[in-house]
Amino acid sequence: MRGHVRLTPSMIPNSPDFDVKDSTFFSKWSQLLSPEEVRTQATVQHLARVNPDNRKVYSTTAPYVRPPPVIFDDMRLFIKWGSAVRIPEAQCLYAVRQFLRDDVPVPEVYGWRTDGEEKFIYMEYTEGQTLEQLWDVMETSDRVLICRELRTVYNNLRQLEQDSSNIFIGNIVRDPLYDRAFHIEYMSEAGPFTTVQDFHNWFTFLYRRPMVDPHSVPIEPFRHELPDNCTIKFTHGDLHRSNIIVTPSRPYQILAIVDWEQSGWLPAYWEARKAQYTADRSEEWSIQYLPMILDQYSSTWDPWDITQ
Repeated sequence: MRGHVRLTPSMIPNSPDFDVKDSTFFSKWSQLLSPEEVRTQATVQHLARVNPDNRKVYSTTAPYVRPPPVIFDDMRLFIKWGSAVRIPEAQCLYAVRQFLRDDVPVPEVYGWRTDGEEKFIYMEYTEGQTLEQLWDVMETSDRVLICRELRTVYNNLRQLEQDSSNIFIGNIVRDPLYDRAFHIEYMSEAGPFTTVQDFHNWFTFLYRRPMVDPHSVPIEPFRHELPDNCTIKFTHGDLHRSNIIVTPSRPYQILAIVDWEQSGWLPAYWEARKAQYTADRSEEWSIQYLPMILDQYSSTWDPWDITQ
């Protein structure tokens, strides 16, 4: 594991369209496919009854919000696109690949495009299966080994650090966070925050927002159980088995961590709380295996859950 790695917003390309010219893609191809070519291929996939992600549904008409991704096999190219796709996800892939290399396996990002409301992230096609798909057929020993590997990966991710003179909670380019723990109505207010305390005050106030007079309600005791002196760490924000790509057979190994749209700079406990948030707290994954991967910060369980 390498030592701390400085990452600041100024180190990230921050434009609506960008080509990662030193990526492997451009050693073989001269340019990325156009948004229109991607949409055409999406239609071809749909007519052929091919859906790379069954959680997503293809629409025959715009707007395309979260359509299935598009794959160009001959180019080993995977494209995540739609109006709900966010450029900061591509920026996170870029940063992790550039500054952590093999310490945190992610698909190589080749670039991104903006076309009206729709965003397009062009990345390496990683062949494998999700940990979710394989979990039930894995032996206990295989599960333990994968969890140990995941712990190393997530520890490596936490080696990223901010400039000590510019500490904040926010996304990778110091804009508001996108996190499904926040109501979509208030997402645009989600940072950047200059202190953990400011973030906690905002976060714990969210569930009172719909009240007629939310400011008249006393501050809840649980607010003080969220540590304002907590360090800020770069956070993936969605440690779910569907976001871990592994080799399809033994010996199982992690090929890539995907789905970085909820990532950003957050309190150190946030990774553990979000991982539990996406799981059933009573299931084996949550009770037995997540503690193998992440420190649990158990004192934050109840105050965090009350806000949801």
